[in-house]
Amino acid sequence: MQLFGRDDELRTVLETVRAGGSLLIAGDPGIGKSALLDAAAEHGHDDGRRVLRAAGVEFEADISFAGLNQLLMPLVRERAPADPAPVDPVPRDHAPVEPALRGRTPVDPALRVALGLADGPAPSFLALANAILAELAGAAPVLLVVDDLPWLDRSSAIVLGMVARRLSGLRAALIGGQRTGDTGFFEHGGLPRVTLRPLDDRAGDSLLRTRFPRLTPRARQRVLGEAQGNPLALTELPAGRLSGPGPAGSFSKPGPAGSVSGPAPAGLFSGAVPAELSGASAAAYLPMSRKLQDVFAARIDDLPAASRELLLLAALSGPADLRSVAGGDLAGLDPALREGIVMVDPRSGRLGFRHPLSRLAVVELATPGERHRAHRQLADRAPDPVRRAFHLAESTVEPDEQVAGILERAAHIVLARGDAVAGVETLTRAAELSADHDARLRRLAQAATIGAEVVGELGSAEELVRTAGLPSSTERSAGPPGAPGLSTGSSSSLELSAGPPSSLELSTAAASVLFNRDSVVDTPHRLLTLALRAHAGDASPESLTEALQLLLVVCYFGGRAELWPPFHEAMRWLGDQAPASLVVLSAMHGDPARRGVDTLPLLEEELRRLPGLENPAEIIQLGVASVFADRIGDCRPALLRVVEDGRKGGAAAAAINAIVSLSVDAWKHGRWDEAARLVAEGQELAAGLGYLRYVWCFEGYVLNLINAARGVAAAEAAAGELDQWARSRGALVVRAMAFEIHCMAALSRGDFEAAYRAAAEISPAGVLRSHMPHALWVVFDLVEAATRTGRHDEARAHVEAARSARLEQLSSRLALAVRGAEALVAADDDRVRLFERALAVPGADQWPFLLARVRLCHGETLRRRRQVTEARRQLLAAQETFARLEAEPWSRRAESELRAAGVAGAEPRSALTAQEREIAQLAATGLTNKEIGERLALSPRTVAAHLYRVYPKLGITSRAALRDALSSRHEG
Repeated sequence: MQLFGRDDELRTVLETVRAGGSLLIAGDPGIGKSALLDAAAEHGHDDGRRVLRAAGVEFEADISFAGLNQLLMPLVRERAPADPAPVDPVPRDHAPVEPALRGRTPVDPALRVALGLADGPAPSFLALANAILAELAGAAPVLLVVDDLPWLDRSSAIVLGMVARRLSGLRAALIGGQRTGDTGFFEHGGLPRVTLRPLDDRAGDSLLRTRFPRLTPRARQRVLGEAQGNPLALTELPAGRLSGPGPAGSFSKPGPAGSVSGPAPAGLFSGAVPAELSGASAAAYLPMSRKLQDVFAARIDDLPAASRELLLLAALSGPADLRSVAGGDLAGLDPALREGIVMVDPRSGRLGFRHPLSRLAVVELATPGERHRAHRQLADRAPDPVRRAFHLAESTVEPDEQVAGILERAAHIVLARGDAVAGVETLTRAAELSADHDARLRRLAQAATIGAEVVGELGSAEELVRTAGLPSSTERSAGPPGAPGLSTGSSSSLELSAGPPSSLELSTAAASVLFNRDSVVDTPHRLLTLALRAHAGDASPESLTEALQLLLVVCYFGGRAELWPPFHEAMRWLGDQAPASLVVLSAMHGDPARRGVDTLPLLEEELRRLPGLENPAEIIQLGVASVFADRIGDCRPALLRVVEDGRKGGAAAAAINAIVSLSVDAWKHGRWDEAARLVAEGQELAAGLGYLRYVWCFEGYVLNLINAARGVAAAEAAAGELDQWARSRGALVVRAMAFEIHCMAALSRGDFEAAYRAAAEISPAGVLRSHMPHALWVVFDLVEAATRTGRHDEARAHVEAARSARLEQLSSRLALAVRGAEALVAADDDRVRLFERALAVPGADQWPFLLARVRLCHGETLRRRRQVTEARRQLLAAQETFARLEAEPWSRRAESELRAAGVAGAEPRSALTAQEREIAQLAATGLTNKEIGERLALSPRTVAAHLYRVYPKLGITSRAALRDALSSRHEG
């Protein structure tokens, strides 16, 4: 039996089973008392003990000794089968010896009478307790397990209470369970007690992952929030709620009662409640199973109607002010307060349920009409616009454009507060209630776009697009690789030539699904361009901005200057209404070589807003805008907030995007182990949600840049696959990333000719290619490769292009790269001075790998000029950094130069850490990352990150080679 989060309690239970004595297990309904009792019984059986079980039953509470009969009859029947007929009581000294008992002690007559096996005068409780103790002593070792002690009949409870105090010295144990606060006749004062608390989030999450592996992260968080650590709720709330056709593990929210013409698909983004309504009307989202109702509804069902009405208001209102719930009728709550169903905070006057599942039960027991009336009352009293909109929506059955409009405005408030999931759900509900067709389509489109771009619900976004009448990613025709336009597809393909789509919002939604799922560039580009030209005159600034944000990303991935004119044309339509974040993003992600320096002040002004931003979409936009200006570090706290929200089931797509930026930043700053961990997490999240445009980034780019720098041969093969992937989708920026990996791999192995050719594919010597931001990242690479292959004119031309673009003003990393490149192309007399100038760049130490490369080049120059002492200093500093980063090819190169400078020493070799060695050995035996994590108390992502570091250290590229590599290296 697997118990989650109960290690300490289980240890206490098992110690009682082994040592004997008594133990009381107390806790709320569904908290896991029975599971612990089952574990005790299972352990007792395994340990060779006789296990006797009973449970208090409410309808037997008036039957004397019913509990003792249930508990002891199996033992007594073995000793003395019941008489065929009643017998007269006979004094013990004169009683005949029954044939079944010849040779052993007969069952005590008092116990036989109590159990109904014989007639006689009622025995005293003390005589019964002594008789039971005698039976237990003769049958030891014995374990008594009794559940629901307060429901035992009075006689049984009193006798067992006496037995529980007299077990010392016997090889017997009694373990009982009861609900917290329940009273009965079992006297437990002074007995050892274990009080079960709710499971923590980690244990609850493990339980859900084990029992319901198909639940999405957001669905898990929804269940965790509602269950509040109650194990029964954790196992019952998801049961039967997994949607069939939708995303695995999503929850379905019932649509409104009554038909709505062309309703939005119900439950596509369901399970979301605005944060300020946490705890309100949760039963509308997670209906209780019959088992949960039976446990939590009994007390509620017996309350007066007036009390149940007030409890329903409290259950639907979230954290409730007593006056807003009860009005002037506080007395109506007295029965619920006496039963312990609710409690009042004396300081705040707020009413709360003692257990969240009691709140769910209150809602479940109400009729739909009662719920609608309660929501309408709460809407009339709600001061907050989001609360009012929520309650209005829950009280509305038929389409109502006024309510839909209120709900739409509330959705944007929720989005601005950072709750993207609830924002999408609220927009979807607004569409369901829309009476106006155009407004309904607009709301559906907004929900779909935010769902795809921020929340991580591609499947749901696609379904919304279909509902609104537009084809989606399964109904498309892709353009030829690398070229704009469309080819003719099947009869169901996306026919754009017939005219523009019906609205800009729907076109944006369809393009978002296409781009995120398939990563094609030309089809969504054309779809957005046609829609912008057709609807720019009647579109709102918000809709234009949303379309332009997506078009910008599509243009960036395309990496072709000819894709950008429609974007710039539409930006002119926005004029002064264009948000600053979009202006910054278009410069920094579009063409930073030409517009970056002039836009830098605006970027820095926008970054100062980050600490106060909550909307994940805004945070992501600024994070992306900061990438090529090397300002991701300024965004790091905000980006980590987005990642944490995604981990908890919030804005998952935004979290993936944040992980991309953070992993790139970790690579640039030399935090390569952190980058590997981020890659492992991002890859798992992107693959699970179907975001192809992020999957390749994690699988193909960041990790393989690190591998290339570390000399892992597989990096170039991966870059080749990335190049092929990018060609088929017309994504030249992704091709540039592949060539960046090729360039780094060639530099690492000293093949400067291949490195030059790869860097020139990104941007030719002497040119920083228009709308190809990655050209900024290979300036030093191209110049070094050019100088080492005799292309001095090309190297000087490229340095001049970097100077003209004023790259050194954009970031300290680019200043280090440009000044290092200037030193490489300088005349011999100036070279040392210019290297020293490069190394003196403020903040250069933030970029350890690039700094070490510049030091290496500087040390080589000094050694050739016979300035050996200074050469050794620079080379030792470079070698130390390379060794720390485990960049072995570069470390060997620095070692070679040091030997030439007269420094003796063995070539460094990166050893596995103790944990890396343990993980590698377990992986070599064939265990999966999950199995290794379970053994070592690590997450599968952490295990994967460790293995990413192990492979280059061992010089291998696959798990299959681990055993031989470990053996040959004598690790462990």
